[in-house]
Formats: sequence, C-alpha cells, structure tokens
Amino acid sequence: TPDPDGARALIAEAGAEGMKITLKTINLADRMAAATIVQANLADIGLEVEIVPMDAGPFWNLGLESEGEDWKDLEMWIMQYGDSPDPSQMTQWYISDQVGVWNWERWSDPEYDELFAAGLAETDLDKRHDIYVRMQEIMEDTGAYVWLMFPPLGVMYTTELEPEIQPNGYLWYVADFEWNG
Repeated sequence: TPDPDGARALIAEAGAEGMKITLKTINLADRMAAATIVQANLADIGLEVEIVPMDAGPFWNLGLESEGEDWKDLEMWIMQYGDSPDPSQMTQWYISDQVGVWNWERWSDPEYDELFAAGLAETDLDKRHDIYVRMQEIMEDTGAYVWLMFPPLGVMYTTELEPEIQPNGYLWYVADFEWNG
C-alpha cells in the first residue's frame, strides 16, 4: 500500500527534500508513460525526476562495463525484458556473474545464485515453482527493484504447424517452420 506521508517523512529524515534524480528509459510509448507516472508519484513526495528518453542502442549499453563508464552515473531506469516462458530465462540476468553485463544494479545474493543453479537442474515442476517464487521474493526484498508492469504476451496454437523450438526455448526462425498437411 502506498504511503506518501511515510515516504515524505523518510525523505525529510534523510535530508533529501528536493533531491534530483535522473530516470533513463527507451523512448517508447509504454516506457515513457511509465516514466511520467513515476515522475509524478515521486514529485508528490518531494523528489524531482528528470526523464531522459533514449534510443534503444545507447540505452542497452548503459549498464555494460565493457562499453565505458556510463554505468557509474546510472541513478534510475526503466528496463523491460521479453523472453521465453521458462523462468530461468528471466532470472539469469540477475545472478552475480551478470554484474556489469545485464545486472545493472550490481546486486549480488549468494542464496539467489544457488537457487538459480538449483532451478536449472530441478525437473519437478512444483519444486521449480517454489524455487523461482523464492528468487522473486529475494529480489523484491532488496528494494533495488520495483516491478511496474508486464505487457500482454500473445501465444498462438495450431496443430497445422511443425515447430522448430530451439533448445533454449526460443521460437526463433519462425519463417522456417513447416506446415503440416
């Protein structure tokens, strides 16, 4: 439950009234809408947010240490991944080995890393479910992540298509699929 009064009190206690924050995001309608909402909500508690819209190429290099020093200046950003339905695909970006690559927050947690490895090896679906739920709880408890939205993901099904699903779960090369019959 949002608590703007409590947030204002914490900001005052920290002496951060009027603090200016830069929020970077890809210049797409859904991301810009989310950024504008974040900006308004934070203004309500006394924080000033400058939204910096970016083209995709430069944006996706922001957190990469291999691309220079820009990662040192990141304050806040809106990021979205789209991936295969298996939760290992979405959770792999936050393991310690991804710090400086896709783990832009440079967050590291040994339990999370152990659970990630266990999730890859586990074949029991109920146990995998519990593993990935626990991983989400760990991330949520850090305060480093705020989950804003996830757009609808369309899935199609037909018996007339012979799929060529890649070993990693991707449905790449859809143009090469063969129609049955």
